[in-house]
Amino acid sequence: MLRTSGERWAIGKMLLPRKSKFGLVPCGDWRYNRNMFKSRIYLSVLIVFCFAFLAGCSVPGSSNPPAIDDSVTITGTVSAPIVANQGLLGAAGQSNDATAFARFASGSTLKVNGRVAEFSLNDTTRELRVEKISPAAAYELELRRGDFSLIAFVPHSGRQISLLYGLSLRSTAEWYLRAAFGSSQKFSIDQFAEYQVNSGLIDKLVGSLQTELGKSGLASAAWRLAASNGASTLVKDQELADVMQRAGNAFSYNGTFSGNVVYWRLDGSGKPVMEVQAAVVMTCSTSGNSVNGSFNIEPQSTKPIENYTVTSPPSTVAFAFTGTLSGSYLRFTRRAANDGSPLSGKDLDSWFIFPVKDGLAVQCDNLDLAYRTGIQTRAGDFVLRKK
Repeated sequence: MLRTSGERWAIGKMLLPRKSKFGLVPCGDWRYNRNMFKSRIYLSVLIVFCFAFLAGCSVPGSSNPPAIDDSVTITGTVSAPIVANQGLLGAAGQSNDATAFARFASGSTLKVNGRVAEFSLNDTTRELRVEKISPAAAYELELRRGDFSLIAFVPHSGRQISLLYGLSLRSTAEWYLRAAFGSSQKFSIDQFAEYQVNSGLIDKLVGSLQTELGKSGLASAAWRLAASNGASTLVKDQELADVMQRAGNAFSYNGTFSGNVVYWRLDGSGKPVMEVQAAVVMTCSTSGNSVNGSFNIEPQSTKPIENYTVTSPPSTVAFAFTGTLSGSYLRFTRRAANDGSPLSGKDLDSWFIFPVKDGLAVQCDNLDLAYRTGIQTRAGDFVLRKK
């Protein structure tokens, strides 16, 4: 086939080797196109990695995944009470006016769960705000000025939490009541995170605390002792249901619960003389407000109290029960078998069972005044967890 001189020149140009990053290759060679395609892919991947690194993002398999901010912010209104003793409140003065509040705010420190925390306090709205708090089951806040402090307790409810009573004399009274009841039964305060303190008890304690703060010669130690003693007096010999009420849905008792617990044996006068460590299994089946179940209490070891001589170890206690539910609270009374013995058909002990953070707490009180055969517990020592 004959070609013109122009055609021959164009074909010759296409066949000449062309210089590229991969060396001298024919311009029309398929290998050259493939290599160019690969190089563009490599360059694109490199750019993506560079942007990911600069943006602080992670890639699959990276040992440095991005940090997730799960911190908590807590807010609440600060209400400084009237304090007669200037020494107790430092430079805050004697009245709760705007100037005194500003001095209180400027010289105060805040602790959250025992750790010093940075906070802001709005002079106009008196709103306290603390951010970047690590998540916890509950939070205790203490705002201190001089020798005086306001305390508040709040359960975890999300990343944005508002204090029900702010930081005030009322929140302080509520905290002292929680602490007094918890310590009497060997509970930590956060185990009652789902409970609200009886408002009537709070009112009574607030009144007595304000009376104390009205004493011009009140010292720091006397103030704290008065608050603690006042709360302890109000909760003494009180059941949980008289002190606090559980919020939220009723607890489900269906299933099997177990735990290693401690209970007391009593002497003839009703005084605890022996601690018994035991393994306990409780099974429950609920129908309406009625609960049918069983207990198996297997003693593991004993510890005498005040040099009491243990003459014989306690035996296994196993029994069935039928209890009544009231909200989340379960109650029943254990009775001796009708076997013709001196205790035949007699009440042995009363049982009050309620939910706490770690499971179910059991408050048991001896009812046998003749032989003291009933079980006695502090609820914080007798906690069962669902299997």
